[in-house]
Amino acid sequence: MKKLFFAFLTALLVGVPAFADEEGTTLYTSSDGKVSFDMLSHIGYGYHFVSSADFKSNWSGEVFFNILKVEVRPAEVLGLSLGLDARFNNFNSKNTVFALGNDDHLIKAFDFGKFVEGSFDKSRGGFNVFTLDTPFLVKGLFGEFQLGVGAFAAFNLSGNTYYYFRQDNKRTEVSETKAKVNTFNYGLLASLSYNDLGVYFRYYPKSSKLLPDGSVDLSYMTLGIAVNF
Repeated sequence: MKKLFFAFLTALLVGVPAFADEEGTTLYTSSDGKVSFDMLSHIGYGYHFVSSADFKSNWSGEVFFNILKVEVRPAEVLGLSLGLDARFNNFNSKNTVFALGNDDHLIKAFDFGKFVEGSFDKSRGGFNVFTLDTPFLVKGLFGEFQLGVGAFAAFNLSGNTYYYFRQDNKRTEVSETKAKVNTFNYGLLASLSYNDLGVYFRYYPKSSKLLPDGSVDLSYMTLGIAVNF
């Protein structure tokens, strides 16, 4: 999660001033207000509810920020939104080491008992995935409230695993990059917002696989909050 926080903070400190215009982040709005283009319009944080035999007492979550969003309002109470988001996922578990297979580079879960007894820190182990999302929402507009339902396609660009071991009373992190994840997965998306604050929900069906077959057993839902700039 530490890596996600620093990536998120860097995006805010570096990205926002570089892309925002003088009036905010709206790049273009049509004269009738029915079409608009925004960059870095919102950020979000979500908690993954993980159901998996490989995860025990786990904490898993995501942070994301919008890169580009196009909105169309064909009617007063109807909106269509297509976006591009950068998302950093973290999946964490206790009592499990997440490491790469020797030859296939798949993310796999190993029991701590298979490692040298006493050398590994059992409090944390997990993996991160960096993803580009393309959410599409149909929105109902009710004054300051917006209710959206739709779907998203996720393009997983990279992954890495991490775990810790202790030596001479020092904890050292071991990180393995180039972890294999499925290039594409998808899910359903719903959101509810009031002014600049909202909540969202993602659902990943069983047919949407983040990790390749034969790797970690993983299925999950996400509940989070989003803030508009």
